[in-house]
Amino acid sequence: MSTSTRSSTSSRRRAPRLRSFEDLDRFGDPHIFETLRELNTVLNNSEQIRSRPVRFVYAVRDSIFEQLRVDGAPDGDADADAAALRASALESAPSANRTKFFDLVVPMVPFITHRSARDLLMAEFAESDERPSAALVNLVGGRLTDMRLIRNIRNEFEIYRTAVLGERGLKGLTADRLFAMMVYKNLHLEDFEAIRLGTSKIDEAHRAFRDMVTYQAGHQAAVSKEALDRIASNALWDKHAKAAGERLQKVLQIVHRAWRGGGEPVLQYQSKSYALAALTSGDFWRLLHETRKEVHVSQPGYSGSTLSFNDVIALVGDGAAALVDADVPRLQRASRAARETKDFVAKATMAQLMARTDLTMPTDGGVERNLDAIIADLVSPMAHDLLAKGYIDENFTLYCSDYHGIAISVSAMNFILHCVQADRADHRFRFDEAASIDAVEKEMGARFLDGESVFNLEVFNHYLPMHPELLDKALDKLVMRAETDSSFIDMYLMDGESRAVFVSQLAPRWKGVFVHLVEKAPFDLLAAVELVDAAVQSADRDVDYDSSDRVEEFLSEHYAQMQAFVGTVEASTAADLVVLVRRLGTQVGDLTVLGDAQREAVVTASLYPVTRANLSAALSEGTPLALDVVKAINATVYEHILNNMDSYLHARQEGEVTVGASEEFVAVLNDVAGAAESAVLPVVKGASQTCEVADLDDLDETAWTAVMSASRFAPTAWNVSQFVAKFGVREELVKNLNSIDFTEVEEVKEESRYDLGYALTHAENLDSAARVRLVKQLELANGLDPERLTGAGLKLLPALLAAELVPDAAETYARVGGSPFAVREEYFAASKSLASYVCELPLSSDDLPKLMRSRRVAPTVKRAIADDAEYIHGRLSQQGAIAICEWAAKGNTVSVDLLVKLSEAGAPAEHILSLLEPHLPDIELPVLNQILLALGDEYEPLTRVGGHRPKLKELDGTEELLNELKRRDRVSSFHPTVLHGIRVNMRR
Repeated sequence: MSTSTRSSTSSRRRAPRLRSFEDLDRFGDPHIFETLRELNTVLNNSEQIRSRPVRFVYAVRDSIFEQLRVDGAPDGDADADAAALRASALESAPSANRTKFFDLVVPMVPFITHRSARDLLMAEFAESDERPSAALVNLVGGRLTDMRLIRNIRNEFEIYRTAVLGERGLKGLTADRLFAMMVYKNLHLEDFEAIRLGTSKIDEAHRAFRDMVTYQAGHQAAVSKEALDRIASNALWDKHAKAAGERLQKVLQIVHRAWRGGGEPVLQYQSKSYALAALTSGDFWRLLHETRKEVHVSQPGYSGSTLSFNDVIALVGDGAAALVDADVPRLQRASRAARETKDFVAKATMAQLMARTDLTMPTDGGVERNLDAIIADLVSPMAHDLLAKGYIDENFTLYCSDYHGIAISVSAMNFILHCVQADRADHRFRFDEAASIDAVEKEMGARFLDGESVFNLEVFNHYLPMHPELLDKALDKLVMRAETDSSFIDMYLMDGESRAVFVSQLAPRWKGVFVHLVEKAPFDLLAAVELVDAAVQSADRDVDYDSSDRVEEFLSEHYAQMQAFVGTVEASTAADLVVLVRRLGTQVGDLTVLGDAQREAVVTASLYPVTRANLSAALSEGTPLALDVVKAINATVYEHILNNMDSYLHARQEGEVTVGASEEFVAVLNDVAGAAESAVLPVVKGASQTCEVADLDDLDETAWTAVMSASRFAPTAWNVSQFVAKFGVREELVKNLNSIDFTEVEEVKEESRYDLGYALTHAENLDSAARVRLVKQLELANGLDPERLTGAGLKLLPALLAAELVPDAAETYARVGGSPFAVREEYFAASKSLASYVCELPLSSDDLPKLMRSRRVAPTVKRAIADDAEYIHGRLSQQGAIAICEWAAKGNTVSVDLLVKLSEAGAPAEHILSLLEPHLPDIELPVLNQILLALGDEYEPLTRVGGHRPKLKELDGTEELLNELKRRDRVSSFHPTVLHGIRVNMRR
């Protein structure tokens, strides 16, 4: 307590007048006291009151005068010396500042401290009907060290209690939480007023709480799903290993072709070799993932190369992502813990979530922070403690206003204030009861149902089962936003109570529902099956739904678990189902599990793979699977088989015919050829043995080759001529032609027969004997024209000549005249009339000895040549002469003229003398002399007389020649010599 006065001395002194001033320190401005001091001086110096001075009495905190020192502190930019002087002058400023204003300072001993405040606060509420709890008083008491403040809090508590907690107030509010708000009001006046606008620090803390709930619920759901996905992926290890192995096989085959080496690549890993076929083994991939060593790829004749584990994974690509060897028990625990945390977060109060400092979320700075730390930065320490202890809770707004006349629950009113009026969604806001949601709808109407606040789990749980029409606009909004923000959809799919109904309401509106459910939604496999089933059952046939590879795969794997496929439905519903299945690009793998209506619809739409079980289900058990039988029973199934011939052929059992009735053979083959040309051959081969094509003209040309290859055609000349005209003499035909005989030759026009004959003649891939035989069967009246023969046909000419299929004349020989002798020898051997025209042929001097020595040339041909000395003369060589002599020595006589030419051509005496013997009695001496002279110098002396004595070799015919010369008086005598010769004595 301080007093101050300034007055003049007066002769009459009367009692001073006192004027007190309290709490001026609240303004935080000590200069106020300077102004009051001046006012006091002016008053006391005035004539009116000089006789009775005015005394100003102040109740003020001493610390207010500390601010003078603070205000007088030097600026950072001031001169250093000036600052030093000022600091010295103000060293004792606080006490000087206080005493210079007052004449008297009376200290007041404090009666309230942070230790006594609790008791004083509790005492204030001693007579109150409702009072705060001791724990709350202990919490706030230490911070309320002003008795007036305590009393004001108590007064305001009583006023608010009457309005807020009275009979007409909202039910469920408590005195503790009202008191906490009164404390907050008195400590944070401006922020309390901001609560009405939703802009207070408490509102910010509440929003942070709701953000933490939303984030952690989604985060924990994602953690749980990731763990479950890894468990599911581990269960499908073999499937993923197969996919990865097939990918690696393809890559290595490409590398193999690039190497251009022989043999198949082999992988060597851990001292073990793996062929390409073994790369789909789950054991191989497990070993690879466990050890992660290098892999060596090689092939026969090449050194190969080494691949690291990462190289192999890169080659496999996306297929390696699923190959994760999971710790299943650990993942199950992690999933369970995440679900428990999510459930806790969804139900937690703000105080409970603040206590979980292990739960964090990203903040604006990118740092993960827990809710306690976030709120500590937003509010005062007192407010933080009240929030952390739950004395200020999510219903704090309801303690700030009077809601008389509104029959609504606390949670409903809180929802209206925080969500509906703010048009803000709080997905996990919790109502105390379902009736509160109806109360909100009744109170707020379209503002609630058409706004953002409707996107709440409990709201959807309440309305979806019984009144989904109230959510029509909300559902439309969800679909419109789904591409950019599907958070509420995912949240409801994860935690909603009526998820199937939710999906059934979305499906007719949302073309992306299947892709989202399969690829993006955060739930486990069983839930996915259930919800996709709901979507299938509710799909609109007029909506062009999006699909993907994963959607196709999911439906194809899990349709048997869906009531849409296996339940009892109307035919129209089944028809809608197959429209959807086709639109999504998938098939029903097993018809046997479907409901009757669905099976019939799927069969009609051909949306199933062709397997033996499916065909039996589609046609009825026990029906033969021969194509002609299926065609007669069910044209739709037959058409589906035609479009999937590879699958059909794979489904056949060994010995099961593809076509049973021969009369249907051609018709079925025509259908197969039109659908899958590659399937024609196995169908032909698998047909009943009675099936053959009588006339190729009745069959699609693309099937002719297969029919020929399987020998399923009538061997008529017409069929063969038609095939050859279209395809030539192909290998498929050749294997048949080697063993068949033509039938119905006369039914084919002569021109076509000739064309076929020439084609067969030139078919070098066909056996020569078969060519000749078949051409002969064609009954070609005039035979073949040698001029039209080329290549393989010319080589066949001797055989054709032997079969009398070409003219036996010099013109025919001319076609082979330039060929090697071996070819012409074949001709000579085959010709029956060669002797009649051999001397017309342009044989060379080299040909003659070969011909005369050939055992294959007929004797008549050689005789014809030997009888035509003039023909021989022009092409006679020494070898030719010797060859003729050799031929003649075998009992064939030759003329004297020929002997002359042979000797002149250089035939040696040992050949000529023996051939000359038959002609010695009749030969003219000049002709004989001509021959002897041609035999050389040894025989020249025999052509004249003169008493000389030549010596001759002892050869066959020599003695007969000398006897003839002796008879003709040219030789006197002759006798053998000692050294194997004959000495001849010529006459003088």
